[in-house]
Amino acid sequence: MSATVILETLRRHFAHIGYIAALLLIMIITAAMGSMDAPAGAAFGVFTLFIILAGCQIIGPEFSKGTLQLILSKPIHRSRYLLSRVAGVVLAVWIAIALTFAADLISRALGYHQIAWQTSGDMAIAVAAQAVLVCSLMPFFGSFTRSYLNVAIYLDGQIALPLLGGLLDFLRRLDQGVFGTAGAFLRAHPGVISAIRVVQENLYPDRPGVPFDRNWLLMVASNASIALLLACLVFRTREVPYGAD
Repeated sequence: MSATVILETLRRHFAHIGYIAALLLIMIITAAMGSMDAPAGAAFGVFTLFIILAGCQIIGPEFSKGTLQLILSKPIHRSRYLLSRVAGVVLAVWIAIALTFAADLISRALGYHQIAWQTSGDMAIAVAAQAVLVCSLMPFFGSFTRSYLNVAIYLDGQIALPLLGGLLDFLRRLDQGVFGTAGAFLRAHPGVISAIRVVQENLYPDRPGVPFDRNWLLMVASNASIALLLACLVFRTREVPYGAD
């Protein structure tokens, strides 16, 4: 990876008013919740949206704005550039997680509330792992779409997969009428619904409870690795645009 690209990515985030404003807002909310002795780690519930916003520009704008021509004029491999960009965004999110974790602990200490170290720590680790997965999926979706469509694909999948699974599960129970044939097919092939649920669990895994599930961490890491591998393969072969897409 390229340290220059990683540092430049970090600089972009810490110079971006949207990133700073969102981070300050999360820290203020976290401090307020900690001072009121809210459940440990509750503030991390809003981090999914923060991670998506932080990672949505990893690749897409390079194509839609035509800046990839300038990037590729430098002596850096496409895959190395992509992985360095992802690493920079992940570090930016991890810094935000660490600051939020510190804000929660300090506010609880100042309010003389009990600090649930294990619960808060496990939540922070889970969110940090989720950041790696989301920031790996964003460049994969962005490597073959226009800018910001990666966010639409991610959010649409998050909504569509459970709806599709529920619909197919409903059809599976029908044995009469127009949909009786579909129900019979689904009963004979239960793997169809199972496959949809597996895809949902791997792309949008629920955060583990306490105590922390290390198998969940391994699953997230492996899925992120596959997403990055596919992103590198697509990114290496995509045509460099002349101007905007």
